[in-house]
Amino acid sequence: MHASLRSIAFLALIATAEFAHAGSDVRGSVVLDLPGMHLADVGPVVVYLAAEPGAALPAPASTPELHQRDAAFVPGFLAIAAGQNVAMPNDDEIFHNVFSYSKPNDFDLGLYPAGQTREVPFRHPGVVKLYCSIHESMNGTIFVAPTPFFDVAGEGGHFALRDLPPGTHRIRTWNEKLPDTEHSIVVPVSGVSGLEISLVP
Repeated sequence: MHASLRSIAFLALIATAEFAHAGSDVRGSVVLDLPGMHLADVGPVVVYLAAEPGAALPAPASTPELHQRDAAFVPGFLAIAAGQNVAMPNDDEIFHNVFSYSKPNDFDLGLYPAGQTREVPFRHPGVVKLYCSIHESMNGTIFVAPTPFFDVAGEGGHFALRDLPPGTHRIRTWNEKLPDTEHSIVVPVSGVSGLEISLVP
């Protein structure tokens, strides 16, 4: 192998090893500085690491579940990473159908009975709106993050992005009612704590 090619391969190997053993956490909270409004008023807030051009990150091996129970989607909101499958069990004693028009993640599982589970692969980042063709009141949302580094802000707006590779990253937020935000931060090996992200531009 040519010396320069060996150098490139060696650097790529180092980068892969560093990523595989990364352990830097980013912890903080999102804040909503709007008079008379609280985070609970705007619905789920997802904090996630933006994808870099050409970067291919493996999706988590887990398969989240989104149930059809009491003629509703449970949970009504789910965040996953691009590349994950979602299992959709029918827990009711009636038929259900799950479908979405949200391209390019559109799908239609057709009708299936109680006790049956069907899976859907979500390969593309974005928002997926879910419906049932025979129960008009049933609707839900899946947010497909572009990377496996994401979290849904909990009580008090707290979030944690775990095991990021050290370096400069773009942290984004998504909320159905508010504009997306983006912040560039430098993540050292020791991680970041106390990061505060305003949801109001």
